[in-house]
Amino acid sequence: RCGGQEHFYLEPMVSLVWCGDNDDLITISSTQAPQKHQKLISSALKIPCNRVVCKTKRLGGGFGGKETRAAFLNVCAAIPAFHMRKPISLVLDRHIDMAITGQRHAFLGKYKVGYSPEGKILALDMMLYNNAGNSLDLSAAIMDRALFHSDGAYKIPNVRVKGRCCKTNLPSNTAFRGFGGPQGVIFAEMWMDRVARKLGQPVEKIRHINLYEEGETCHFGQKMESSQLRACWDEAVAKADIDSRRAAADAFNAANKHRKRGIAATPVKFGISFTALFMNQAGALVHCYLDGTVLVTHGGVEMGQGLHTKVAQICAAELGIETDSVYI
Repeated sequence: RCGGQEHFYLEPMVSLVWCGDNDDLITISSTQAPQKHQKLISSALKIPCNRVVCKTKRLGGGFGGKETRAAFLNVCAAIPAFHMRKPISLVLDRHIDMAITGQRHAFLGKYKVGYSPEGKILALDMMLYNNAGNSLDLSAAIMDRALFHSDGAYKIPNVRVKGRCCKTNLPSNTAFRGFGGPQGVIFAEMWMDRVARKLGQPVEKIRHINLYEEGETCHFGQKMESSQLRACWDEAVAKADIDSRRAAADAFNAANKHRKRGIAATPVKFGISFTALFMNQAGALVHCYLDGTVLVTHGGVEMGQGLHTKVAQICAAELGIETDSVYI
């Protein structure tokens, strides 16, 4: 089993909506997906998308929790703002935010693993279930990524993995950092640890002999090219001096009844792009003014990762100007 997790962003869900000229609607909201807000507000009010302007300067944290679950709250503010022609602000209290906006998906995994006496993994048959909550939201895409990562960082010659999204009477669960990948990797490490225990071998040894090699193909058809997996593992394990530190931990544990120590090393293979391929794109609009300053509008969302700073630095470097001359 793999439990859920609350996003606990510092800034709760918040929306501000007001009417502009000619029945257009302007909204500033704490969201990772302004386009979703535009689409849903347009649908709810039966007005064209080009009459809905959604702006987001920065968020007080997001972690996936403000990708889809912020949209219905913005619609709730947009409807009275449009019909009453009054500005509407909606800010959730923390306990309400945590109660209704969903969290990371809890998962249940049932698996069978075949392996050789030396610890080489030969086959994996696994069924994954996630707690979707009361609507599908992004649960299917999250399950996709969990299935893609169910091999961990290990080459398995024979793989059968299936997934089911389970509807429950809880608030709809949603995106969270890793988007299903961490759950898939956790299950892989669960059965890898059990194999090592059954064989009476250090789990790092079993992990090492099963790592992907350059040119091998994953169970979903992607070829491992320019892979640094083994080089990274070998260097990390060597620098960490795993064997001697484990021996020291074992000696400490034997001498102490209530305090215990441990050490672990875990390899990770993670897909960094969207599984919906058309989303792997970005855009920016750069305005250069006569006084030498630059204004940049880009399609990214700043939520604490320093995106505005990075875009300003790239722009300044390309144009040969000071970063202070670039405004996002």
